[in-house]
Amino acid sequence: MTIFEPKVLLIESPYKSDRSTIVDEVKLSNNGLDIIVESKSWKIKANFDASWGFRVLDEGDLGEFWSECDLTKGWCFEVIEGGWNSLEKTRAHFVTGKLCEAREYLIIGLNECVSILAHEPPIITELVSSNKVVNADK
Repeated sequence: MTIFEPKVLLIESPYKSDRSTIVDEVKLSNNGLDIIVESKSWKIKANFDASWGFRVLDEGDLGEFWSECDLTKGWCFEVIEGGWNSLEKTRAHFVTGKLCEAREYLIIGLNECVSILAHEPPIITELVSSNKVVNADK
C-alpha cells in the first residue's frame, strides 16, 4: 500500500480561522461549486467555477494532513502532493488525471472537510452571518 505524505500551501485569506470554523454547506449548481464556510466572526462563500470533482470527509479521515493543516493555520489549502488527486492518479481509469492538470484544494472545518479538484483557487465572497444579532427595536 502506498502512503502519500501531503504537501500543502496555505491559501491566504483575510478571514482567519479558529476552533469555531465550520463547513456549513456544499452546493453544486450551474454557477460551479459553492462551499459556505463560517466562524463566529465571519461567513464566506468559496466558489470554484470549474471543478472536476469534490468529496466531503470527516476530519478524522484525513489524519495525515493535520501536521500541515489545522485551524490555527488557516481553513483553505492547496494540496501540492500526497492528497486525493495523487491517490486518484494511481487509478488507470482516472481520465481527469490524464487529460487535465487538476489542482487540489482542501477546505477544512472543525468537523467536515472538502477536497476539490479544480483549475483555479476559489473566488471568496463575504456573506452576512446569520449569527449576528439583529436589533429588533428598529
